[in-house]
Amino acid sequence: MRLSEDQKDEWGVPLLITSVDYDDNDNKMVKDFLEQSREMMEAVGCTNITEHDSMQAPGLDIHEMGGVRMGHDPDTSLLNEWNQMHHCKNVFVTDGACMTTTGNQNPSLFFMAITARAANYAAQQVKNGNL
Repeated sequence: MRLSEDQKDEWGVPLLITSVDYDDNDNKMVKDFLEQSREMMEAVGCTNITEHDSMQAPGLDIHEMGGVRMGHDPDTSLLNEWNQMHHCKNVFVTDGACMTTTGNQNPSLFFMAITARAANYAAQQVKNGNL
């Protein structure tokens, strides 16, 4: 991600340019996934197995991670341990952006858990007059 050097929005703010693609490691992981899946299916007696890589655009079949990292230091992370922005206390980020990485499993239950945790914390902060 980068800011455009020559394109601006209606308020004069530089437009955000996003460039994304698969890298060599992504391609190797897909190849390995297809090979291991075939081996597992063959091991249990499956036949007529067809491998297919849809080659769809990045982000359509995975959980993107790491754009708004959680950490203790505002100089190296945007969120505190409660998924609250260090510099904007009324903003909480509880999707995959708060984590730098994940396994290949579906992280949705984790996201629900950190969302519930952040919501409870935010509600307590409102009651205490801090938000």
